[in-house]
Amino acid sequence: MDTTSISEAIGRHWSETAPTTDSQGRLLKVRWWQHPAIIRHINRNVCGRPIDGFSEGLNIRVLELLKDRLPLEKAISVGCGSGQKEIKLIKSGFVQFFDLYELAETRILAGQELAKRQQVQESVRFVQGNAFDRASQPEFYDLVHWNNSLHHMINVEDAVEWSWQVLKPGGLFYLDDFVGPDRFQWTQTMLLVATAVRQSLPDRLLINPRNPSTLLPRIVKNVDPEKLWQSDPSEAADSSRILECVKCRFPGVKIVLTGGVVYHLALSDVLANFREGDETLMERLLAVDDLCAALGETHYAAALALKS
Repeated sequence: MDTTSISEAIGRHWSETAPTTDSQGRLLKVRWWQHPAIIRHINRNVCGRPIDGFSEGLNIRVLELLKDRLPLEKAISVGCGSGQKEIKLIKSGFVQFFDLYELAETRILAGQELAKRQQVQESVRFVQGNAFDRASQPEFYDLVHWNNSLHHMINVEDAVEWSWQVLKPGGLFYLDDFVGPDRFQWTQTMLLVATAVRQSLPDRLLINPRNPSTLLPRIVKNVDPEKLWQSDPSEAADSSRILECVKCRFPGVKIVLTGGVVYHLALSDVLANFREGDETLMERLLAVDDLCAALGETHYAAALALKS
């Protein structure tokens, strides 16, 4: 599959991807980013405060790092989806203008509508296409924003190099992303920990939200990489190299490993079953997740670096 075909396949996949719902069409909160306690836990690990809001811990770090330099004049985001995170940065006074690149047409249309509702349509430009081909002017941007999209780049080293090239001296490289194993081929430690967590849970937490008459498996296994490729050729294509490439190009980068072995792998789908009264259990599970991250067994990381 050539580059053009891959881009077209990625665009189709994300145009067709819809929220997970049950048999009655109700939204199922099965993923970690839909669980407020997990978001607060990650933000606390990043900025020291258990605040609400996706990536808000890292945004606090940006505020501390740049202080009176905000708002940044020109920013770019690759794989922006509908641009919710970027529009939030504009509304919060971090950025004046964003170039937003995305392959999926439906995401762009949704983003343009969102920008109108938020009254920031003059502060964003959505582009359907490859940012590496179309946005290559050296030292043009004050911010390169990667939020759960760098792991979709086929060649991470090229993407990080492009980031350095288009940043102005003193510009900010922003990363909040999946940095785990390529194609979700989990390490043996990750599989052992995730399986141990599943086996420790009561049946009520393992009810399959998509088919309540069945239980989710207690043994966690790797996904089929070929099926993953067929579904989305970009998914975790080169993710395991993200941190090493960023460290190489941005030697002063500050990185926080934000975990995921438990909340992303072990609790996938399980999260739909957590209810009031399960807070203590969640705290204990997230403590296990922190221990994994401390050992280098992580799925996610947050990072900031200034171009010297």
